[in-house]
Amino acid sequence: MWFVIIALIFFIIYPYVLYPLILYVIKKEDTPAEETEGSLSVSLYIAAYNEEGIIGEKLDNSLRLKTGNIPFEIVVGSDGSTDKTNEIVANYAYNHKNIRLLSFKERAGKVNVLNRGIPLCKGKIILLSDANAMYNEECLVNLLRNFRNKKVGCVAGEKHIVKNGTMIGDNEGLYWKLESLIKELEAKVETVIGADGACYAIRKELFVPLPSDTSVDDFLLSMKIVEQGYQIAYEPNAFSIEEAGSTMKEELKRKVRIAAGNFYNLKLLTSFMRLDKKSWMFVSHKFLRWISPVLFILLTIVLAVEAFFSVLAGIIFVLLAISYLISYLKFQNIDNIITNNRISNIFSYFYLTVWAQLLGFIKYKRKEQGAVWDTLRQ
Repeated sequence: MWFVIIALIFFIIYPYVLYPLILYVIKKEDTPAEETEGSLSVSLYIAAYNEEGIIGEKLDNSLRLKTGNIPFEIVVGSDGSTDKTNEIVANYAYNHKNIRLLSFKERAGKVNVLNRGIPLCKGKIILLSDANAMYNEECLVNLLRNFRNKKVGCVAGEKHIVKNGTMIGDNEGLYWKLESLIKELEAKVETVIGADGACYAIRKELFVPLPSDTSVDDFLLSMKIVEQGYQIAYEPNAFSIEEAGSTMKEELKRKVRIAAGNFYNLKLLTSFMRLDKKSWMFVSHKFLRWISPVLFILLTIVLAVEAFFSVLAGIIFVLLAISYLISYLKFQNIDNIITNNRISNIFSYFYLTVWAQLLGFIKYKRKEQGAVWDTLRQ
């Protein structure tokens, strides 16, 4: 029984602790890349739905990007917006020749905006962005330098979370620091496993239209490029700046949507469930996290049974139960000296992600993942 307990604990902590350590040990030194011939051109493609409150700021931010004298256009794909989004973009396009509006009359979801809009972009490189993602001025030129390597088909940028003084804000920032470390190490081993939709760029020629009911398009699109034999590079000096969620319920809703989309993507990425290095990285970084609810349920059951025969198992079971209770109280916004501290906050955020995987799986099985948005922040 103890073998099972140790194995379950191992697979729970492995993706967050042991996997990064293994990557660090086996990482390769940087070697000169085989450079691509010819000039590059770039299209910044922004998918939007009812973004009148932020689209002007996004376009101002995009116009400030340094381009290194590379042909550069900004394209906004509007998914049947009913507010003033189209009007605002049209006004910018009137004053700036490198801004275009693609207005899709029917609201069909972000994937539809990508599938229809990317082929209409003029650039050889497509920088994909959310309307609420603001970039550092050097973002574009730093992403582009990675495409000098012929083997690179996608470049993943960084996400900087603006802390808002909440438990979610603090721990979301901590989570992305860990993710950034893992991506940096993965890039030095083989390839980054998936890109985040806030800041990533692809070679237009490698774009594969996605199924219309895809909801987590960034991960699927980038991994389809890896499937074609290319690498996802990591560029820490190209980053988006976003505000963190403010409440646990708001963050849970977002994570459940992502989890449901990831389970949908899994059936389209079966090529990464083989016995090779890329599959090992995919399972280590993503798959084991997605099945974490199963691991926790099994661990709780096994500990409860073993507690009748072992004092140590009983102690571990009680500690685990207490951590569950503290997280539940935190989710109910019940703060006291026990729940309102750094350690309990980290555990609560971690359990939030685990719970989201379970709810996301249920949502996926009910075919409720959906691809139509309200806004990018929902």
